[in-house]
Amino acid sequence: MTEKKVNPQDPDLEKYRSLLGEEPEACEACGGALALEKVNLEDYQGGKLYMMEAVPAYVCQECGEVWVPEPLMEEFEKMIATAKAKDTANVPTKNKKERKK
Repeated sequence: MTEKKVNPQDPDLEKYRSLLGEEPEACEACGGALALEKVNLEDYQGGKLYMMEAVPAYVCQECGEVWVPEPLMEEFEKMIATAKAKDTANVPTKNKKERKK
């Protein structure tokens, strides 16, 4: 899965702080400071690209590591599962019985 940064100056980020739970104190990878920013989540599976845009996440200001809160990752995984189920339901089936004349 890859993450891409989007506009970190988005004024809507503050409303997400209460939904995300306790803010991590420092980056677990390098110890750097974390800032709440919006990122794009992307996952390529089975020849298809699944994407969720403008997801609030904590981004390390030192190393760039992205920390997406668990509830948001679960929501992304549910979105992918729903899309896959929809694709499976829409696959046309061939009629195995041929008409005899």
